Amino acid sequence: MITSNNKWLIHTLLVGLIPVLTRLLTWATASSNVDPLAAADFITLGLIVHISIINEMEHVLVSEPAFKALLNGLSMLFITLYGTLYAVSALGEHHRELINITYVLYGSLGFCITSTTLGLVLFQRYANRSLQ
Repeated sequence: MITSNNKWLIHTLLVGLIPVLTRLLTWATASSNVDPLAAADFITLGLIVHISIINEMEHVLVSEPAFKALLNGLSMLFITLYGTLYAVSALGEHHRELINITYVLYGSLGFCITSTTLGLVLFQRYANRSLQ
């Protein structure tokens, strides 16, 4: 039986990882110079995670509305952060002398790990409280 956590994992993380996995496959098979990792791929995953968190918060029973508002606000903050990271990443691709794209990649990877951990913890905690 597929639990709520497994559905979230399948629908969110696997779909969000498609750009990362596609880039790795391209890097492994291409004869030209392709970077194995890119900040934009992890930014996409982070955005998908937070949109999923906002969506799922509408379907779980949370005892305090303030906590639900805090989670939605936190997700909106992360979405804004990811948007900014994407703009910096795009600028760094065209003007490598202005932006160190390696730092942007590490930052986006770190934020993505934080977002995914937050999502997994939330869905582990509220899996049994879901509205059916």
